[in-house]
Amino acid sequence: MSASLFIEHCPNGLAFYINGELQFHTEDEQIYHEYLVVPAIALAVKRFLDLSVAQGNSANEGLRVLICGGGDGLAARDVLRFPEVSSIDLVDFNPEVVELGKTVFAPFNHNSLSDHKVNIHIEDAFLFLSDRIQNIAKSSDLYHVVICDFTYPTSPEETRVHSQEWFQLVRQVLHPQGVIAENAVSPDLNTLGFWCMYQTIWSAGAIAKPMQVHIPSFHQHGYGNWGFLLAANDQAITKAELTNIHLPDGLRSLNLDSLLSAFSFADAIADQRFAVNIHSLKAPQLLYYLLNPDLNIIESVDRNIDFLDLDDAQEINRLSQSWMRSLAIDPLRLESVAKLWLEQMQKSHPDFQKLLPVQNPYHTPRMTTSWLGSVPQLLDQINLPRLLDRIITRGKDLPPQVIADLKQLLTKLKSGNQAEPIEERNDIALIGSESFQPSNPTKLLIALTVTMLVANLIAPDSVFAKGSTSFASSGGDDGLSWGFTGMIMTTIGVVWLCNLNANSDSK
Repeated sequence: MSASLFIEHCPNGLAFYINGELQFHTEDEQIYHEYLVVPAIALAVKRFLDLSVAQGNSANEGLRVLICGGGDGLAARDVLRFPEVSSIDLVDFNPEVVELGKTVFAPFNHNSLSDHKVNIHIEDAFLFLSDRIQNIAKSSDLYHVVICDFTYPTSPEETRVHSQEWFQLVRQVLHPQGVIAENAVSPDLNTLGFWCMYQTIWSAGAIAKPMQVHIPSFHQHGYGNWGFLLAANDQAITKAELTNIHLPDGLRSLNLDSLLSAFSFADAIADQRFAVNIHSLKAPQLLYYLLNPDLNIIESVDRNIDFLDLDDAQEINRLSQSWMRSLAIDPLRLESVAKLWLEQMQKSHPDFQKLLPVQNPYHTPRMTTSWLGSVPQLLDQINLPRLLDRIITRGKDLPPQVIADLKQLLTKLKSGNQAEPIEERNDIALIGSESFQPSNPTKLLIALTVTMLVANLIAPDSVFAKGSTSFASSGGDDGLSWGFTGMIMTTIGVVWLCNLNANSDSK
């Protein structure tokens, strides 16, 4: 699906949007691009060229830089601030953005995309790197800096270039002392997503340092402070090394003091880096964290952690312990959600936000909370004994064991309703509150919903007893048969899940 591009012309410049999300405003885009680009290039100059000159080697051909994304040309503009850069490969899959970079954005990117040092590749970055690895014949083919200037991911496909596999590819095309710079997400509003990116780079073998800056236009759009990740392939980045880099003239925002302060994070936010799983193609996690940013509430505190002062060996040791907790599951896939629901059924205070994670970029946690608020009314409308009684009456052809299980469940519900009607209704009314204790109807609702979701995968029309449109149009009663099949599927699933839950309780 093609992206929707929009340019808003303002008295003080222009703003560029992709699919409704602000990419940059020319009034303050320098903050974003200077922090993304300049520290990485300046580090590479110090590591490769300054050292080469000090050793008396005058044959160095300059720095080779790869920009992934960045079709607007603004990152390339700041790379070209360094005369030490000999070539830039810019890879962007969207030709429309690149065309804007050559025309509308040219006054702002200083015509960077027309510079003879810049080689533009309209291609998927993942495929570009995969092909590039096959063509590396010698060390002089490796890049000194790789800059990842991707848009904010809103789909599983867009998270591929933030995966463990992606950074493993990056490291293979990068010089051993090379540097990686990545556009991340907001560490204060998308804390878990930010640290997921951080952990993922570490898990691929790189040594990462997190950064955050204040960008006014981003704040005005509700994006919070913005995060970056500065990483090294093999040689760790130190405060002493950063203190000695040379920044080019003409920068509008970045200076040495502001750069060093960007590595400082509130202690409560920094501690969350151990609470996430890494993101990989086999076990995707990032989009789940980005779509559900409010799963952990961060309380502001005065204490800060300077990541330039942390011991890298201790950091990777602590991070690797959390990698061991990473499971080969995708939290946005149906079976993973079902497992999570079954786990929550065993808890005295289930986390209802986790029971219904946001799974679409057009939904929000607030919408989920609103839906959960209607659960008490939904439960109040369900007459479970009558429902089961009707199913037993109409389901004469069900297996005998299923009928027996249904009758047993019906007996328990009727006896429970007679013995504790007040407590049960109180439980229903308290859903979502801290004092909520799950009762049988609540667990049955969860079981019903899980089963409906599973059955919907198998027979989407049947599960809601709608019948199949293709069958119904033939004039027969097959639609009714399929509708009853859906009811049977749901019933069997409910019994199975309830038994599973009972077995867990007994254990």
